[in-house]
Amino acid sequence: MKDRTICGVIFDQDGLLFDTERLSAEAWDLAGDELGFHLQEAFLCTIRGANAQDAARRFREVFGDAFDFWKLRERKQEHFLRMLREREMPVKPGVHELLAYLKEKNYKVALATASSREYSAENLKRAGIEPFFSCMVTGDMVKQAKPNPEIFWRAAELMGEEPAHCLVLEDSINGVEAGIQGGFVTIMVPDLTQPDEKLKERADRVCNSLLEVRDWLMEEQK
Repeated sequence: MKDRTICGVIFDQDGLLFDTERLSAEAWDLAGDELGFHLQEAFLCTIRGANAQDAARRFREVFGDAFDFWKLRERKQEHFLRMLREREMPVKPGVHELLAYLKEKNYKVALATASSREYSAENLKRAGIEPFFSCMVTGDMVKQAKPNPEIFWRAAELMGEEPAHCLVLEDSINGVEAGIQGGFVTIMVPDLTQPDEKLKERADRVCNSLLEVRDWLMEEQK
């Protein structure tokens, strides 16, 4: 049996560490209202975890080349960042407890997100969890976005670990697919998007919260 002892843990950001996907959906609605357009949740779940270029491609596939994705995205980002600044940093349940456990047990910890470095660093700092992360891989550091596993491979490389010895924690379908395809131990912690039965079977586990992830690690890695 292949050794899958976990030495490093790779976190996604939005929807996993921070309850920001709801803000993002609200921002899409506000931007859409301004431009006379509404995005369905079924479509939004297909672009979560993707970078802007992949999202733009997805928009073109669904709405045609004439759709002005970049104008819509610009207004969405303005609304999103304004709401994020106006509100307390929305940390997801179990974040502090899981990170404290990982530090206690000397796990290596990385962040892998399609978002920008500036945005991500500010979020970690505002939440008071920046010191827990030994490295960060952002969307501008890789060529391929999730579901391509490049961003997770890069994070594992920076931690000096093989994928089989790294746990990927994700809330999006694109992110879970990237973890599975990259050969990582992959756990989905659903946020707005729920996994179907096939994805549940392919992922190593589906947990309701990061507290549940901590409890699983405590039991699994005895």
